Amino acid sequence: MEKQTPAANDHSLQSTPPWSTPPSRLLHIYVEGFIHRHMTILDSDKTTPVYIVKLSSSKPHMLFCRPSTPSSPLETQIGSASFPPWHLPVDLEFGTSAAPLEPKGLLSRSTKFQSSVGLLTWQHDGALANSMHLTNAGGNCLARFSCTAWARRKMGKLEVSGEVEWGPGLLDEIVISGVAMAEAERRMADSGSGAHSASVAALAG
Repeated sequence: MEKQTPAANDHSLQSTPPWSTPPSRLLHIYVEGFIHRHMTILDSDKTTPVYIVKLSSSKPHMLFCRPSTPSSPLETQIGSASFPPWHLPVDLEFGTSAAPLEPKGLLSRSTKFQSSVGLLTWQHDGALANSMHLTNAGGNCLARFSCTAWARRKMGKLEVSGEVEWGPGLLDEIVISGVAMAEAERRMADSGSGAHSASVAALAG
């Protein structure tokens, strides 16, 4: 039987590159509360909270924290994201370090930011895709974010390569930037829908 190779644009963590050990880590992102009051990011077991994201109408619009544990009874703030009225660039903070998440080009949907390991880029998998992947300067895929467009509570899934440090540091930066990018996309989509509705109402009037 002829051996099949992955397509050139396949950015799944199972095939590009073929990570088998250690395994990738899948995080699940849920919106809690009727009006998006906060998010909970659960580990692969869909039970253990890894991050809490507090949402606000004022800056910072997203506050990322590690939840309390028996050994650490207080929540620990690890970063934040603030959005301008036009949604991009997003002002990210990792601890005390500022790192704007900005478009890679004038008309590009790809965004870049300076991480603790160098320049990283979030790229969409297609013009109309609800998924994106994170690459480093060498083109290696570090993570993949899949938005769950039709779920009421679930914002999406974030799969992180097993090659990435799972402790504090780079994992925090991937989570903060990925969730912030997905939220920026949601805000832009909502703005477009609002503008379209206003135009239709004006024509109808």
